[in-house]
Amino acid sequence: GSSVDLGCSAEGRPAPLLTWFRGPQVLREEPAAPALSLHLAQVSAGDSGTYTCVAENRHGRHNRSLELHVA
Repeated sequence: GSSVDLGCSAEGRPAPLLTWFRGPQVLREEPAAPALSLHLAQVSAGDSGTYTCVAENRHGRHNRSLELHVA
């Protein structure tokens, strides 16, 4: 029932598009933002899974994933 905040930041020229995914599902995205947070309210076991932040611009794509386990 607690909340979880995930953060992601990236720099680039041009400024990258930041996107949060859970599996193939887009949860939140923001073009040209230096940072993008993801707020999960009242998490439950159903929120467990892999969350990935992707930063991309015309020069490439970079991502980081984390595994959230909710008991």
